[in-house]
Formats: sequence, structure tokens, C-alpha cells
Amino acid sequence: MKINPDITPRDLRSALARFWDVSAQKIEAIQRDYDPAQGSPVFTVEGKYTTRGWTEWTQGFQYGS
Repeated sequence: MKINPDITPRDLRSALARFWDVSAQKIEAIQRDYDPAQGSPVFTVEGKYTTRGWTEWTQGFQYGS
């Protein structure tokens, strides 16, 4: 890892805006398309969320960023 001390928070603004936009889309997809009774939706197979058992850590993904 190379640290660039010249980068400021302002330099990251557009990248972070895109990051949060994509995050919101994923959270909305989980809310809209996923049955929580199936288990944790933090894994994907061929672009679709698939099941695994819930843990406290994985259930946090249901609520988002």
C-alpha cells in the first residue's frame, strides 16, 4: 500500500458518492427481492443473493450502510 498524503477528503468526494449510491442500490435490492427467512443475503451466485445462515455480523447487511 502506498499512502498519498496529498489526497484530501474533497478529492474522494465523487468516488464516495458513487460508493454510497451503489451501496443503496444493493440494500434496496435486498429489501425488495430477498426473503430473510432464507438466511443471510451476503453471498451471491450468478449475480443473485443466495442463502447462508445468519450471524449477528451478516444480519447487519440487511440494515445497510
